[in-house]
Amino acid sequence: MLVITSCNIKENLKEKLIRQYPEATFRFYNNIHEAEKDLPEAEILLTYGEDLTDEHIELANRLKWIMVLSAGVERMPFQIIKEKNIMVTNSRGIHKTPMAEYVISMLLQVSRKAKQLFLNEQAHQWDRRVTMEEITGKTMLIAGSGAIGQEVARVAKAFRMKTIGVSRSGKPVPHFDEVHQKDDFMALLPEADFVISILPSTRETHRFFRKVHFRAMKKEAIF
Repeated sequence: MLVITSCNIKENLKEKLIRQYPEATFRFYNNIHEAEKDLPEAEILLTYGEDLTDEHIELANRLKWIMVLSAGVERMPFQIIKEKNIMVTNSRGIHKTPMAEYVISMLLQVSRKAKQLFLNEQAHQWDRRVTMEEITGKTMLIAGSGAIGQEVARVAKAFRMKTIGVSRSGKPVPHFDEVHQKDDFMALLPEADFVISILPSTRETHRFFRKVHFRAMKKEAIF
């Protein structure tokens, strides 16, 4: 079984793959152009998916499985992949920890005026008039209650926030005080101090946020 990559894999991970799957032959390439020569014989492709085209899939006569080493798959040529009955899997949830940390860091940066404090520091100024806000106890509305949304909500709970999620189903998921269907989104916006968008990139979510949504938010809300 031939397994090829079209993305840079760390050396320790290469060694681990070879050690754990001795029955497979691995050929590691850094991009799809390098991997093209082995596409006709490969049965498994490890990739980020963004550089795959119809032509590449057409070459892949024996390909059975595309493993996407990321969460997003919206740029892949799914029509021909479906026609050739190739299985596609992704790394759902792989970004949940860094994304949750990023969200909280941005909220703190804005609420605690981190940029202004940094500029004052560079100018050797001490200004007690810089006003700051606390994020503790605020209400966070999260559009998208999947793996990343749940991790953001979990971390937000450390700040005793009320967490409200919005999803297609509206089914309860961990770390949310409430989860609503997307039809309720407009009614929830005026309640939120923080509005977080973690929607997957699909036709349904393209240009989901419009002027009417921002007008419905609190004047002091952070998006």
